[in-house]
Amino acid sequence: MNRFKKSLSILLTVTMLAAAVFAFAATAFADDSPQKAPVNTDVAPQLAAYKNILGMFEQKKAIADIKAQYVADFEKNVLGVDGSIKAGDPVVNENIRFVLDNAVEGKLTYAQAEQAVDKGLQWYFYFLIKNLTNTGAKGALTAGDQAGAQAFISKAALVYTDVLDATAKMVDSTYGTTTSALLNQTVFPAFKSDIDSKDVTQLNVHRQLLDKTLIKIFNLATLAQADRMKSLSADEQPAAVIEGYFYFMSVYGYLHGGDAVDADVVFKAFGSGDPKQINAAAIRQALIRCNVAKVSAYTIEILEKLEKKDVAGAAGTGGELYGFFAALEPFYAPGVYAEAKHLNDDILAASAAGDADKVRAIGYQMASYAVQLDGISFKAGDKQVVVNGKAQDVTPSFIEKATGRTLVPTRYLELLGFVVSFDNATKTAKVTKDGVTLGLTIGSDVVTKNGEAIADFKLDQAVVVKDNVTYLPLRAIAELSGNHIYFEKGQIIVIK
Repeated sequence: MNRFKKSLSILLTVTMLAAAVFAFAATAFADDSPQKAPVNTDVAPQLAAYKNILGMFEQKKAIADIKAQYVADFEKNVLGVDGSIKAGDPVVNENIRFVLDNAVEGKLTYAQAEQAVDKGLQWYFYFLIKNLTNTGAKGALTAGDQAGAQAFISKAALVYTDVLDATAKMVDSTYGTTTSALLNQTVFPAFKSDIDSKDVTQLNVHRQLLDKTLIKIFNLATLAQADRMKSLSADEQPAAVIEGYFYFMSVYGYLHGGDAVDADVVFKAFGSGDPKQINAAAIRQALIRCNVAKVSAYTIEILEKLEKKDVAGAAGTGGELYGFFAALEPFYAPGVYAEAKHLNDDILAASAAGDADKVRAIGYQMASYAVQLDGISFKAGDKQVVVNGKAQDVTPSFIEKATGRTLVPTRYLELLGFVVSFDNATKTAKVTKDGVTLGLTIGSDVVTKNGEAIADFKLDQAVVVKDNVTYLPLRAIAELSGNHIYFEKGQIIVIK
C-alpha cells in the first residue's frame, strides 16, 4: 500500500507538472489575447450535461462510462476553450483526461475522478464566462449591439448561477466573505445598466470585477481544501488534494504572472498528489503574496495607462485592482478589512476619473493594509520596523543626502526573506532569494545577478559601510528582486 501511494504521488507530480509551462507575462491573460479556436457559447445543453455527469457519479456509474460521457458531451467544447487560453498556461482537458484515464486503469480512485471532473468543469465554465463577457458582451456592445450584449451576459449569469455560485457560497460560509452577494446583487445587475447606457467602459470595469471576484473564489476554495486536510480521514484526503489542485489550476496562470515562486508553492503542493505535502500555513502565505503582488502590479498599471491618457483602460484595470485587494479580505484580523473596504470603490472612482494623484494616494493606502499581511514598513532613522504587522527592534536605516536614497542594514532584507552574506575578500554583499543572488560591491555601480553583470543597470547609490554595519540601497534590491516600494511622508512600505 505504501509503495502504491508513493508511485501515485510520483505519477501525479511528473504528469501534472509537465502539463504546464513556467513562462507567464506579468499581467497578460487569455482574455487579452485573440481567440485561437471556436468556443461553444450555447450554454443550456452544456449545463444539462454537467448536471447529468455529476448525477452519474452520484449513481456510482462505472468510471469508464463516465469517461465516455465526458468525451461525448464535453471534450470538444473544453478543447475549444483550451484553444483560447494563452500559450503556456495550463489547459483543462489535458488535466481532466489524465485523472479519468488513470481512474479507468485503477491507478486513481473513483472519488479523485469525481473531483477532477466536477472541479475541472468548473475551471472550464469559468473560462467560458470570460469568453461570454469579453469576446461576447464587450464585443457586441462595442459594435452597438445591445441585444446581443445582453444575451451574452444572460448566458454568463446562467453559467455562474448553475455551476459556480455553490462554490462561492461554500467560500463565503468558510471565510465570512460575501462574494455570492457581490456578484448576484451588484455585478450582474450592473451589466444591464451598462448595456442600456451603451457604456462599454463601465461594462469592461464590471467584467473585470466579475473575473477577479471569481479568481478570489478559486483562491479561497483552494485554501479551504488545505485548511480541512488534517480533519479528513486518510481515505478522504487524496480526493481533497485533487479538488484543491483543480481549483488552483483555474487561476494558476494568472497568479503565476504576478508571483511565480509563491504560485508554484501552491501548485507543487497539490500537484504532488500527496496529502502530506499540503501545509495549510505555507499555502495561506503563498496565496497572500500572490494577491499582494497583483495589488502592486495593478496600481502601477493604472498609473501607466493614465500617463498614456488611456482613461478607459485605467478604469478597467481599476476593476482588477478592486478584485485583488478584496481577495485579501479573509486574511486580515477581524474588523481590518471592513475599515479598508471603501478603498475598493475609491479606486474605481479615481481610475474612471483619470485622477493619477488620487490613484497614487489610494494605492499607498492599499499597500499600507497589504503590508500588514506580508512585507515591512518603517521610517528612515527609526529603531523599529514593522514586519507582517509586528514591530521589531533594528539598527536604524538612513537617507543618503547626496543621492536621496534610503540605505538599510542587511537585517531589513533578511526580514523580507533574503539571505545576506558579505565577502570580505571582494568587498561584495550577496543578497539571495528564490534562487536569485544579487551581488553589490563597495565602490561599484554594477550589480550582478547570479554572477553575471546586469546589462543596462547601474546603481546611483553604492553600498556603504558605517560603524561596521553594511548598508545596502533598498530601492535597487527591492526592484531587482520583484518587490515594490511605496513612500508617503517619510513612511516606507516594501511589499511584493
